[in-house]
Amino acid sequence: MNRREFLKLGAASSAALTATSLTATLTGCTDSIEPNSQWKVLTPSDRALLSAITPVMLKGSYPDTPAERESALNNILIIIDGGLSNFGPHNLKQVKDLFTLLNFSLSRGLTTGVWSKWENATEEEVENFLQRWRDSSVSLFNLGYNGLNKLIAASWYGQPQAWPKAGYPGPLYPETLITK
Repeated sequence: MNRREFLKLGAASSAALTATSLTATLTGCTDSIEPNSQWKVLTPSDRALLSAITPVMLKGSYPDTPAERESALNNILIIIDGGLSNFGPHNLKQVKDLFTLLNFSLSRGLTTGVWSKWENATEEEVENFLQRWRDSSVSLFNLGYNGLNKLIAASWYGQPQAWPKAGYPGPLYPETLITK
């Protein structure tokens, strides 16, 4: 891909995401963070999206029991929310535009093949969507997949409870770490 193609892709991607975001906002299809909530960035729809995608992306390294899975998911969502709240405005807007694209029913169905709400999506539907985006010839889908993958993976593998399944014993000298 040369520089000109890259710039065209960036412009087209920004236009598509902005149009979807604007359409969803004007039609009242977006939600906002609840007042007096612990959440800084993630709306209920964003949390539902990430709750559907996370177990599929982390298959094989995700906890086995329902209680551990729920605890892990809650921790991941809190870490993602905190991380996104520290993003710069441009990067945060891009992530929020991606979430809007995936939460707006028409664009979700057309781009992912998942026509139901994320809460009702089957593991197979989510797996198919992620595989299509990962392997797509459309660079925008690849970028979206990579962004979701990095957010979720960093949020999970940064936690000590994920280390045993990854075969990481933890830091050799945890008492000498600068940050705890």
